[in-house]
Amino acid sequence: MNKKVTGLFLTIPLVLTITTVLAVESNMFSNIEMFQNMALENSRQSTIDDLQIESKESALEDAVDDAKFLTPSRSRSQRYDNQIQSKVDPFRAEVDLEYAKREKEKNEEDLRRKVYKAGLDVLIQEKEIELESEKLDMLEEKYQMAETRHKEGKKTDNDFHDAQFAVSSKKIDLNKAEKNMEALNLELKRLLNVEMDDSPIDIEDQLVFNPMIGLDADIDMVILQNTDEAVDVNTVIEQAMEKSLEFYRASKDVKIQQMIMEISEDIFEEEHPTYKEDVLDLEIAKINLEDTKTNILVQVKNKYNDLITEEENVDLAMHWADVQKEKFEAEKLKFEKGIISREELLNAKEGYIEAIYDKYAAIHSYNVIKDEFEALYK
Repeated sequence: MNKKVTGLFLTIPLVLTITTVLAVESNMFSNIEMFQNMALENSRQSTIDDLQIESKESALEDAVDDAKFLTPSRSRSQRYDNQIQSKVDPFRAEVDLEYAKREKEKNEEDLRRKVYKAGLDVLIQEKEIELESEKLDMLEEKYQMAETRHKEGKKTDNDFHDAQFAVSSKKIDLNKAEKNMEALNLELKRLLNVEMDDSPIDIEDQLVFNPMIGLDADIDMVILQNTDEAVDVNTVIEQAMEKSLEFYRASKDVKIQQMIMEISEDIFEEEHPTYKEDVLDLEIAKINLEDTKTNILVQVKNKYNDLITEEENVDLAMHWADVQKEKFEAEKLKFEKGIISREELLNAKEGYIEAIYDKYAAIHSYNVIKDEFEALYK
């Protein structure tokens, strides 16, 4: 999506605390990228993540120190515990620290994507309000025509009341759309961690269909736009596994259990309860790792298929909008020549503006799915 750099008309304190909620003095106006940056600057989760990392760093230092001071080994169980303490615990602490760092990165990325989607939701809601407002204008015009014809005896009472009811119903639809916009504004402000007031948020971005990839369902290839590089879905799956927090944790759990198993094999016989328990824990860790791999594979495949479907929906919606535009232009010529009535022209216009909205709705859905697909592996 194309973005322009714009000024940010906000007053933001330089020093934030974990409980800070920022106040804004006027309407918020910017693009989605700058709102994403604002959300990261104001994030309370970032402070929590930093504290978590500090805690894990301290735990690693303790684990390394504890590995240097072992109690004398007077039994096999003490030997087992000492080797766990000297070999496994420091590694486990390193894993926990790295997990905390990766979790912070993921939380920041998730926040960016939530703001992106919230911004898109505001943009499509603006289109819905525009649609309902235009339809209300047309219905009010139809009502005025019906009222005139009713007075002239050319419209029945039922037809007149139907026109009246259509206007009332559309006012309700418009009011509902405006209320939904208020809710979306509040959700975006919540993500930005600013004051939850009634001032609107204006986003300068447009809903633009800018496909990330060329899709070919027959060969299962993802062709990155503006490059000659072809990346197959299996490569995306591999990248998704490298990025996944769940896969990182599951793979390291297997490594930890293998380290414990090596210690157990060196100290205990196969019939010993501790040995049997370690065998079981290792198998559970391996199963969990395989389940995690399967879940990632399914996620990527499903989201990839969703992306194909959404791109097809955009193509269809754009084609239908072109068809409705041509039809509306033709109806305007007929109206100018006196061939059709004003009401028939309004009906054609309604079909056209609905097709335009459907096009933007399809683009909105595509951009959301595209972002979710990218989130799996980028």
